[in-house]
Amino acid sequence: MAKTRMLPMIDSKKQLTALASAARQEIFDVLEKMGTVPVSELAATLGRPADALYYHLRILRKAGLVEEVQTRMEAGRRESLFRIAGADRRIDYEASRRKGSRALTAIVSSMLRLGIRDFRRAIEDKDVVVSGDRRELWALRRTGWIAPEDLAEINKSMERLGNKVLKPRGPGELYGITILLTPLNRRRGKSG
Repeated sequence: MAKTRMLPMIDSKKQLTALASAARQEIFDVLEKMGTVPVSELAATLGRPADALYYHLRILRKAGLVEEVQTRMEAGRRESLFRIAGADRRIDYEASRRKGSRALTAIVSSMLRLGIRDFRRAIEDKDVVVSGDRRELWALRRTGWIAPEDLAEINKSMERLGNKVLKPRGPGELYGITILLTPLNRRRGKSG
C-alpha cells in the first residue's frame, strides 16, 4: 500500500486570514512553485512592482506561511530572498470549519476572483489557444447527481489534476487551475 504523505497544514486563524487576500494568495501560490527567490524575480513573474509585494510578504511571514531566508546585495541594494515555510501546504478544512467558516469562505472567494481575473486576461490574449489538444483556456460548470463511489473518483481526479500543477518551476508556462466542488440543495433532501 502506498504511504500517504503528511502535508503541512494551513489551519490557524492567522494563516487563513492572511490567505483571504487575493494578492497574498497569488504571491503564496506562485512563490510555492518558484522556490527560494528574490522579491524582484517574484515581482517580475507576477507582473507587479517589487515594492508592492513587501507588505503582503510581511503578513504572510507573520502568519508563518513564508520565510525570509537571506538577504543579498544586488546592484548596490539589499534584496531579500523568500520561500514558502514548509512545502506543499494544504488547507485543513476540518480545523478551519471548527474555527468558523468565514475565513475559509473568504479564501475561496479570493481563489474565484483570481480565476475570473486570469480568465479575463487570457480570453483577451489572441495568442492563447482555446481549442484542440493544446487548449490553454477552459471554464466548466456542470450540475448533476453524483453517487458516493463517483464522488470518490471525482475527488481522486481533482487531486491528480492539482498534482499536475504542483511541480516546481521548470520548463513550460505558469498556469492557474481553480476548481470548486459543492453539494447543491442539501436541505431539500436527497433524490434517488
